[in-house]
Amino acid sequence: MRNFLLILLLIGLATVYITGCERPMAKPMMDAVTPTEMPTMDDPEAFAMALVQGAVDLYKTEGREAMIGYYNSPESIDGQWYVFITDENNIYLAHPMKSEFLGRDITQIPGIYGTLIGAEIAMATEEGRWTEYLWPNPETNKLERKRTWSIRQDGYLFAAGYYEPWAPDPATLRVVSKDNPAAFTHAIVLAAIARYEFEGLEATATYYNDPANIDGQWYVSITDENDIFVAHAPMPDLIGTDLKDVMGLDGSPLGANIAKTTGIGLWSEYLWPNPETGQDEQKRLWAIRHDGYLFGSGYYEPASKDATAETH
Repeated sequence: MRNFLLILLLIGLATVYITGCERPMAKPMMDAVTPTEMPTMDDPEAFAMALVQGAVDLYKTEGREAMIGYYNSPESIDGQWYVFITDENNIYLAHPMKSEFLGRDITQIPGIYGTLIGAEIAMATEEGRWTEYLWPNPETNKLERKRTWSIRQDGYLFAAGYYEPWAPDPATLRVVSKDNPAAFTHAIVLAAIARYEFEGLEATATYYNDPANIDGQWYVSITDENDIFVAHAPMPDLIGTDLKDVMGLDGSPLGANIAKTTGIGLWSEYLWPNPETGQDEQKRLWAIRHDGYLFGSGYYEPASKDATAETH
């Protein structure tokens, strides 16, 4: 990021020298993005706020298009640090890590728990606000606790944040009622990830391969970074096989679709045997990547005779 800004500065200086222009240059992009007294990363809260202010300054000095172009470019990413921006209607204009967010409403972006975390971030005013939530750290590829600073300027939303390790004792995680099956699914998958961070892969796989840990229709499946199953209690024959080779009951590439999940999670719907009833029923699975591994669980809804498998 710094090398890119330095090149822009040198080009500007060369232009002044060649033309002999003696009028003052516009404030260099380097100064706009990097404040003169930039805090260090050792003070992540101050550093995040300074990054956001640098984005605001770039917008003020270079304009909307320069702002959008720079903060959608890889050059604006520095490890875990990046800035994202929406317009006055909360539509993403820039996000260098998630190009699929561009054009979407931030208030409709769900967090890892399924709540609309984007709506909280978008509540920022010109005074700014902090928001805390779970999110994948692009530097570690793990779910971590993120603190994001967001602020409004001319209606635009500017935001950046930093990460802190997340490795709670699974026993301390909140209990969610099965009356909300989607929320319960999120909770048991996150509990599996917490167990992995707390005890390691071998102990976690052993736990979720134990049939005693099947809770009616509920169980957790896990694959490694190569999509090879390491845990699947209801179907132990899957252990050692590639998720991408698993076909749906209708012959669709079910496993390959599930394997597309990312660090923010993916819901899939398909027909699958319910271990509680022994019947083929419509299943909603939530899967998420963490440290390269894929953790998934879901719930079932009785399928009608005419139901067809559907995968998202």
